Amino acid sequence: MYLSSFSLTEPEDKIYLYYPSWLNAWESHLYNRALKSTGVNGWGFKRFGTTTDIYAREMIRNPQYTKYLDALEEVSTQALQELPTRQRMQLLKSRTAFIYVDSWGESALFENMSSALHSMMIDTLPKNLVKKFAIKEPTCKIRGEKQSLLQAMRVAQDYLSWEVFDFVVICAAYRAIPLLTFSDEDIALTRRERNAVKTLDINLSIERVGCFIFSQQPGPLEVNCGHYVMPDAKAPGNLQGLADEPDFDLISYASLRKARLPPAAEKPAAKSIDLVERYGSSGCMTPALSWHYLRQHALSSGRVRTILPDNAGGYNYFDTSY
Repeated sequence: MYLSSFSLTEPEDKIYLYYPSWLNAWESHLYNRALKSTGVNGWGFKRFGTTTDIYAREMIRNPQYTKYLDALEEVSTQALQELPTRQRMQLLKSRTAFIYVDSWGESALFENMSSALHSMMIDTLPKNLVKKFAIKEPTCKIRGEKQSLLQAMRVAQDYLSWEVFDFVVICAAYRAIPLLTFSDEDIALTRRERNAVKTLDINLSIERVGCFIFSQQPGPLEVNCGHYVMPDAKAPGNLQGLADEPDFDLISYASLRKARLPPAAEKPAAKSIDLVERYGSSGCMTPALSWHYLRQHALSSGRVRTILPDNAGGYNYFDTSY
């Protein structure tokens, strides 16, 4: 399938450092555990809607959620307008599927809101986006923590290859709620990971939203979702080829933990980049930053593989030809 158009955005505000507090004992406990599991000394957040009008240590816990909803509206408009005029009219009149992607599922209870309409937009489906793309077919929401965007891409690939739909629109969002972010990184470590050298760095969790329009019409980016790979203790060679195949010009990694990368990634045959180290972690949105990298550097032609480890020790990946 082809990525016909996409748009990404993040807050324009600066990064704020998280400080644990006895008023939020469980959150602080998970914060300390997440620091140990990732081997860093601090955590910074960049969120939509932060304001200095409230207590500094609370601003990243209770930002204004309306800025987050406005960002979803903005990226969907931009992605639609970047399509060629003829293709845009085809999308509005063709069989188009809409998939809403969120890391946490029902997360409105963590927002300071009193509007039932806004709560439904965050927890279920933004109806204003469905109306914008003139969606007449069934829609769905996919929630899968870090893997949700890749899961949606697999669904889109099946829809297009089976010719069920002509276009698939994926609107994805990552809301960096501290409590959920820390709990997502609280993972039991193996001996190899425990022996990894700790750094003096801090983790950066940056909220991002994006809109991605896929179709079978040839475009500048061709995307192919790979299969799920789980390491086998009896056959360690099953990871060979995940990151060291010679026909890749670039390997990108979308993991907060260096120890979770496949063994083949230690000496890849192609050039490699760490998306988290370069752009910060954005949960399910992190893999999409490989397309942002390609757009930034305007590379002529080649192939990039993006690898995303999961919390169970397996790996998901997709290839992009440009």
